[in-house]
Amino acid sequence: MFHSFRLLGLLLNASSLRGRLVGGINN
Repeated sequence: MFHSFRLLGLLLNASSLRGRLVGGINN
């Protein structure tokens, strides 16, 4: 269960990073 939560956090972090990158390119 804890491992799953950790994986979810990592995925969320990656998604946020990607959105930030895309936003920077668009702007």
